[in-house]
Amino acid sequence: MQFYDMHSHILPNIDDGAKTLEDSLKLLSCLEKQGVTNVCLTPHFYTNEISIEDFIAERAEKFEKFKPHIPNGMNIVLGTEVYVTKYLFNNENITGINYGNSNYILTEFAYNSTFSGNSYEMLDRLMSEQGLIPVIPHVERYSFLVDNPDVIEDLKRLGVVIQTNISNYTKKAPMMKRRRMLKLVSAGLIDIIGTDAHSFSHNTPELYSDAIECIAKKCGRQAVDSLMKNSEKIFNAAIG
Repeated sequence: MQFYDMHSHILPNIDDGAKTLEDSLKLLSCLEKQGVTNVCLTPHFYTNEISIEDFIAERAEKFEKFKPHIPNGMNIVLGTEVYVTKYLFNNENITGINYGNSNYILTEFAYNSTFSGNSYEMLDRLMSEQGLIPVIPHVERYSFLVDNPDVIEDLKRLGVVIQTNISNYTKKAPMMKRRRMLKLVSAGLIDIIGTDAHSFSHNTPELYSDAIECIAKKCGRQAVDSLMKNSEKIFNAAIG
């Protein structure tokens, strides 16, 4: 089975993730040793701080410097973790910050969002005006969604993809939180997983295998298969 990391901050020297090329390569090596050979680089883009043109140019510059050092056998897709604000919609076309050549886009909102009103309107605009499929990262940080899984169901019916971080599915996670997140996985409300790796001290990728083992044990191997198939679909679309 192919394993995927759909959310990481491994691209060096662009955000609060990996700072140096050496840091990035160590993080990739850690994933590779666990059998994870398909990795999405999704640096932060704060739409209220920098123009989309400047961000894309900076990301391209950093990636071009990084590409020659990517280990053989490691498949990389370039994307963005977009903090969605009203400023994003000042751009007529936002192509270039999605996952590679796909129409999927990693979209972060304020963590107190209820995904009604303003946040719902922005999701709708991304889909209806830009033809994009939003991927909500680290769903566990949105307490309203975790407390109201029916809202997650509504979002999924609209076509929204739900991502969760591996840190929720290891022995280091609080037991009650782990149980709640595993329940969402069992219910089919989680689509893809990612490390959200910044470093070995901030969302370390070292726990990927532990998370897979936990999900397989508690939710069944078919749950892991589903997570990877969903990831494969997005990853392959990104490669084009």
